[in-house]
Amino acid sequence: MENINRLNMEQIDLSELSTLNTHELELFSVFQPIYSFSNQACIGAEALVRGRSLKSGFQVPVYTCLQVPEDQTQAEFSHQLNRIHFENWAKLRRPDNWLFLNLDFEGVTSLEDLCIADLLAELNVEGHEVVIEVVESEIKDEALFETIISTLRGLGCLIALDDFGAGHSNVDRIWKAQPDIVKLDRGVLLEATKSLRTQSVLRNLTNLIKQAGSICLLEGIENKEQALLAMDVGVDLVQGFYFARPRQLLDRIKQGEACIKEVTEQYPAYIEEKSFLKQIQRRGYETLFENFVDLNSFVELELCMEKLLTLSFVKRFFILDKEGYQVSDEHNVPSMVKQVSVLKKGKGLCWKNRRYFIKAANKPGNLYVSEPYRSLIDMQLCLTVSRMVDIDGEQFVACFDVSYVDKSTESIQISV
Repeated sequence: MENINRLNMEQIDLSELSTLNTHELELFSVFQPIYSFSNQACIGAEALVRGRSLKSGFQVPVYTCLQVPEDQTQAEFSHQLNRIHFENWAKLRRPDNWLFLNLDFEGVTSLEDLCIADLLAELNVEGHEVVIEVVESEIKDEALFETIISTLRGLGCLIALDDFGAGHSNVDRIWKAQPDIVKLDRGVLLEATKSLRTQSVLRNLTNLIKQAGSICLLEGIENKEQALLAMDVGVDLVQGFYFARPRQLLDRIKQGEACIKEVTEQYPAYIEEKSFLKQIQRRGYETLFENFVDLNSFVELELCMEKLLTLSFVKRFFILDKEGYQVSDEHNVPSMVKQVSVLKKGKGLCWKNRRYFIKAANKPGNLYVSEPYRSLIDMQLCLTVSRMVDIDGEQFVACFDVSYVDKSTESIQISV
């Protein structure tokens, strides 16, 4: 097939593109661009199927397009869909861009069911131009899966693990498949937009993917705020309606690249605001240590900290020596809720591996506020606020556990 490969999409007529007719539907390809923050450009597009009724001419839901015709097997139908995607990409593709193609494993019983090698050769598409997306929940036969992945890699194709973070996600898949790209499910992004703690979860998932040796792609981005969050947590690639909707032609690439550049330009202001809000919260916690001056004994330090247990957000306090061992008694606010206490004693507990000890010990006089975590004391979320205190030449790390209320990202209200 002739490779038109035109950069000006306005020169291509939709009638030139391939379609697939079933008994009631005309199925066609649409492509959604994928962008890179570092490249500041589009690096490829995902092929998706859409369809319209042959009777009414109106577009039908996507799930209707994916229903296998009665006279075909799943493998045969998937092969025909892949064919029109490849044919259309061969006409539309841009230089140095990937085609992301979702490979349906349902009904696949052998390598012959895929026919990817035949399509690549017939349509003059190089394997390294194609990213095969594998939906994690569809993988049933592990041995066949590994064989198929190996074969696709032999063709030069890259492998993307799709919908990671959705209901059946298993980190073990990343170790086994060693995907080149991991696509984070849109549900992870939606959760991350609700609160600051879930933003940390998204950041940690992104780091996990990168540490496993894969590129992280976040899909489902619908507005600028989500795009800024994506940039902040460190994802490599982004996809979503905010940049470009799926279309038959790749004629909206520049609009998406303009969005990428706008987000990049506004990111410093985004970071500055986040830093400002953290400083406000930090100043509130600094008041806990305001009276820690001219202390002459360990007993005075304990009494000074005990007075602050009356504050509604303070859950407990404890004091560590310079080696990280607890030297104070148990000082908890009585709880109305019965809890199983994992830790039964106060003095002698070892906290030397905790960041709130390490940070405070390494920078005397500086306040450290931990990330939210679930305490072993009462199995509730809290923050630990710590600072090194010098009493007559002897150093201690004074620590307060304070209640953590997950703050909504929709408000700049600072609460403890």
